[in-house]
Amino acid sequence: MGHDQLFKTLLRCFFGDFVRIVLPEPMSQRLRLEAPRFLDREHFTDLPEGEERRLDLVVQVETSGGEAELLVVHVEVEARARKAMGRRMWRYAMQLRLRYGKPVLPIVLYLRGGPADVAAVTVEERFEDQHLASFTYFAFGLSRSEAPEYLDRPEPLAWALAALMQRRELSPARLKLACLRRIARGRLDDAGRFLLVNCVETYVQLNDEAREEYEQLLADEPNREVTIMEMTWADTLEAKGVEKGRLEGMRSLLLTQIERRFGPLPAKTRNRLGAIQSPEELSTLGDRVLDARTLDDLGL
Repeated sequence: MGHDQLFKTLLRCFFGDFVRIVLPEPMSQRLRLEAPRFLDREHFTDLPEGEERRLDLVVQVETSGGEAELLVVHVEVEARARKAMGRRMWRYAMQLRLRYGKPVLPIVLYLRGGPADVAAVTVEERFEDQHLASFTYFAFGLSRSEAPEYLDRPEPLAWALAALMQRRELSPARLKLACLRRIARGRLDDAGRFLLVNCVETYVQLNDEAREEYEQLLADEPNREVTIMEMTWADTLEAKGVEKGRLEGMRSLLLTQIERRFGPLPAKTRNRLGAIQSPEELSTLGDRVLDARTLDDLGL
């Protein structure tokens, strides 16, 4: 799973945690975070380049207290901080405002660079000495934040995000163990725990010396639950790998059958075939190839 997809999946599962970490408490308390409506397949033209872009996460949230209204929360996950990001977020916010007619709350999560912790960043537009317009978004720089502070937070998502932060006095082995210990002892379902562990395992890579220290730490009795959790994570990952391999094999065979029957496929058709994640659906398509007279008969 790539960085982008890993974090989009993580933030969908722990959206409420993310908002509570990023927003000041009075703002987060005004949002009904238990039932967000995800709209993250929205496409916009990335002006002025003109390229179509799929936004990372667009979520509609109701407010509470007083007169209830809807708020659109837009989140972008960036591998590293870029100077042009503020104006890009401004363009997306305007497009979202025009589409939904609701206030937009924009957030950027930087894996590297950006501000320490969370900062409200304002972009201004001026002519000569005259202020014309301004736009504010929240920026969260993981690599410049300090892990111990987030390990002390109550939100489980914070314990996984700490894996990408500055260790301060912690060694890499102790940081990994601290993250996993918090996750092991948290009140989480299996799916959520897997996602958090996967984040820590992905971003805390240990060399031989650190691995030896980590194994010694794990040998202590209080850390037994971490060992069990890591074994479960590894078994789940292996099972997912086997299932993915089966899907890819079925998809490759189906692609060969279709192209033998109808010739090379257009890019859009290949993309639709690549998006199918159900073995049953691929099998049904394989049966349909035998009787289809045209490519349209396959529904791709």
